[in-house]
Amino acid sequence: MTWCSMKLTRIAVRDRMQVSLINTDMKNWKFTKFTGKYTRGDTKIGINKSGLIRLSSGFCRLTASNDYKYCLMFYDKDNKAIALKFVNAREDGVMKVTRDTTGATVSAKTFFKANSLDLGTYSGRYEWDKQLLPTLGYVFIIELNQK
Repeated sequence: MTWCSMKLTRIAVRDRMQVSLINTDMKNWKFTKFTGKYTRGDTKIGINKSGLIRLSSGFCRLTASNDYKYCLMFYDKDNKAIALKFVNAREDGVMKVTRDTTGATVSAKTFFKANSLDLGTYSGRYEWDKQLLPTLGYVFIIELNQK
């Protein structure tokens, strides 16, 4: 909305002979005070050329994925998407989540080989989406075509 299209009301203050314009078509603002601190690190998931999936510090903090020992991985060939599900129980196909000082990694070279995914093509950093899938529960999805 531009300034010219706002509905304005003229209010006169008697004692000072001051005229103010007040916007009567107000938006509902929801400001958050800046406290001087900010969270470092983005929340992206990275795939490197050696087959490591890097879970950024921001991702780990936001999703609490560091609370889990293992990661199950799923591949959707039609949509070229990978789903990550974090679990604590050891089962067939789990991959160990290795924590470090800032984030975590999952060694997934065998996953990429089994699904014929070229690491040179798909290495990079990806945005993710958390979804509740009926057959899998909550998973974190990255689309390999959208870096």
